[in-house]
Amino acid sequence: MSDGDLLLGLDLGISTARAALFTPEGQLVGLAAEEYLVMSGGNPREVEDETYWAPIARAIRELLRRWGGDPACIVAVAVSSHGETVFPLGHDGRLVRPPLIWSDVCSQGEADELAAEIGAPRVLETSGQPEISPIWPVTKMRWMAKNEPEHVRCTRRFLLPGDYILFKLSGALAGDQTLWGSSLVMDIRRKAWADDLVAFAGIKREQLPPLCPSGTAVGTISEECASETGLSPRTRVIVGAMDQMCAAVGAGNVSPGVVTESTGSVLALLITIPQPIFDADTKVPCHIHALPQTYCLLPWNPTGGLTLKWFKDRFAPAAAKGKGDPYELLTAEAAGVPPGCDGLVMLPHLEGALYPEFNAAARAVFFGFTLGHTRGHFTRAILEAVAYMMRRDLAGIRGLGADPREVRSLGGGAKSRLWAQIKADVLGLPVVVPAQSEAAALGAALLAGVGAGLYPDIPAAVQAMVQAGDPLTPNTAHRATYDAAFDLYVALYEALRPLFPRSAALQPVIGKGIRG
Repeated sequence: MSDGDLLLGLDLGISTARAALFTPEGQLVGLAAEEYLVMSGGNPREVEDETYWAPIARAIRELLRRWGGDPACIVAVAVSSHGETVFPLGHDGRLVRPPLIWSDVCSQGEADELAAEIGAPRVLETSGQPEISPIWPVTKMRWMAKNEPEHVRCTRRFLLPGDYILFKLSGALAGDQTLWGSSLVMDIRRKAWADDLVAFAGIKREQLPPLCPSGTAVGTISEECASETGLSPRTRVIVGAMDQMCAAVGAGNVSPGVVTESTGSVLALLITIPQPIFDADTKVPCHIHALPQTYCLLPWNPTGGLTLKWFKDRFAPAAAKGKGDPYELLTAEAAGVPPGCDGLVMLPHLEGALYPEFNAAARAVFFGFTLGHTRGHFTRAILEAVAYMMRRDLAGIRGLGADPREVRSLGGGAKSRLWAQIKADVLGLPVVVPAQSEAAALGAALLAGVGAGLYPDIPAAVQAMVQAGDPLTPNTAHRATYDAAFDLYVALYEALRPLFPRSAALQPVIGKGIRG
């Protein structure tokens, strides 16, 4: 590599598109972000053709404008993206209909048919997904085959979000295997299409793209893309990975025993494992990792940082009026509260619970507060509740034979050193906050470097580009308190479980989006 080599990572989130430029040592050179709204005419099921590409193109243009360097210095680009949104691409290179977004539930009937005709055991052993839901692409394709057969006939390739961005960048038709792992038409052990599930989808096998591992070079920037974005036709286009896998790579989570946790709106964990683990009882999803011949478990829950945001929006009005950052105000108060919150415990299930409880009726609870408890206690109870949720997740993972030994912390929650230390104390594991907060974009750039030949493999690229912070070690003086508080957290959930449906019945709108 030369001194001028740079790597571009694109991150297509659910509502934000980012373009980030890195040196081969992982130094962030420039960043641009564009928000977008996945709605059209009040119907969340369909979006305009360019809803996903346009913000990526704008972010690239803005990044290049701010940076001001020669685009020919960008050696390669790769994409991190969310999954499950289906893009039916026609023979003319245009979409034959608007994409069906991941959260679309129009195919619930097809999901029910999948359960009846194929069965959950076959779906699990093929895809690693323990639940059958209308979010999965196989159900969306079957819905199209039944309701829009003319659109299926006109479709050259069905693509997923990262695939579509690769096509817009280069004109190449490639399927990111980490994305297709949750499509339910792919066998994640063989990394090949499952014929019976393709047939169930009502499409032809040749309508699916060639599957490619992360880090595979598929072409260079097309002339059309160069004209639209300002990128150089010399820049190579590389297959990236699903956003969770990209973030894991960008955080250095590439060996068994390492856990990536992202406390954003949701709480998502990724545990690297050497072999796939399929378990119908715990219902933990298993996916293909970006690292070759490696897999990962992805337990998650719908409310992580969202719980703190809810509390901030309603109970930190002074900060909202310009008297300081509301999160810093709240966590500063929480820092003065002792571990265990003087007996105050929270269940953080504002939108139901997923792994390991899988209870859509579960509700949030503050338990044990007295006249002596302050706002700082309630804030700290939220921080501790998310840590307890992680501890229960990891206990379930250990029961499957995985051995978590270190946590890499990402997302908005990683900005709080107090929260990271609480997690270390509750889990009894070291917690590391990587130096680069844009982990998904860094992971994509890292995979771009591998595909361009700057590094021999992903571990070598991680060693060169990922800078881990100093680990926060568990404070053993807090162990007994947190063990007792965690036991109370679990007992509280179990005691209230019979009552949750009665509460949910009084809130008919809440929790309907939660699977399980």
